[in-house]
Amino acid sequence: MANVPDETIHAVRTAWEESLQRAKSLMTERSGTPRVLIEVAAQHPLVGGVHPNEEFEARLNRGYELYTQFLESGQEVELYVPGSRHMFHGHPDKISLSAAGTTYLVARGIPAAHVHGDDLNHRYKGDDGVYNSADECFVAASHFKDANFGTLVSVLSPGQLHRKMLHYIHFGVLPLAYTAPTVSAFHDYVHEALVELPHVLYDDPGLQAPDSAKANRLRAQRRPPAD
Repeated sequence: MANVPDETIHAVRTAWEESLQRAKSLMTERSGTPRVLIEVAAQHPLVGGVHPNEEFEARLNRGYELYTQFLESGQEVELYVPGSRHMFHGHPDKISLSAAGTTYLVARGIPAAHVHGDDLNHRYKGDDGVYNSADECFVAASHFKDANFGTLVSVLSPGQLHRKMLHYIHFGVLPLAYTAPTVSAFHDYVHEALVELPHVLYDDPGLQAPDSAKANRLRAQRRPPAD
């Protein structure tokens, strides 16, 4: 990587490889537990402020399919749809991404007791809310570990796959990743490779510290002003 000393690259790679091995070890320990947590990555903005957009809907439909498959294999399954109420280009949604996604899944026939959203957002992020991919991964990883699940699944767009897996590794877990591609996508492959991935690898892998510059910037951009 340009302008990064070899010794820095070596140290960072060693640290990440150690994190990966710890995550793999936990997943191996949990592999015999017949309980699955499926995280369906949210996508803003909502249509009309209340309904999932095309990309978000594709992920929710993939999550529904996986829920059915795991359930039919004899496992207990829960879903988590992350995302606080967002604002995009100054226009706030009317409800949270979690509320839009959980409503969609329940309408498709999944019991409400099996679908999490704002409850986990509040439990693990409190007033800070869930406003970026790292927040999504932090909440899902925390619930996975606390509730003794055996398998973690992440349904996401192809463009965000590598970055979210790095966040998950940082938080000590390694999900099975399933993508839901669409013709038009929010995440840009070139931007992810040149900007987002180096930032996660070298600067801020979790975006959870109170002084995280990126987390605070995204929260300021995406959180609507208080009513």
